[in-house]
Amino acid sequence: MAAAGALLILLGPVGVAFGLYALVRGGRNQEGGLGPVPERAIHAAAGVRMLIGGVVILFLGVVAIVATLSG
Repeated sequence: MAAAGALLILLGPVGVAFGLYALVRGGRNQEGGLGPVPERAIHAAAGVRMLIGGVVILFLGVVAIVATLSG
């Protein structure tokens, strides 16, 4: 369980970093999109989703390690 927690703690910041990158740089100077939704809005939605996912994964990794150490 501790190994899984450590892996989650390593992957959490990766998700947060990709989310921040998608929010800051994603969709700039690009044409297109999904119908009426512009490319920038698609990247903003994906960035928020990745940011939340990274934080949740980081939290679950900490919970897994704390559960292993306390049990």
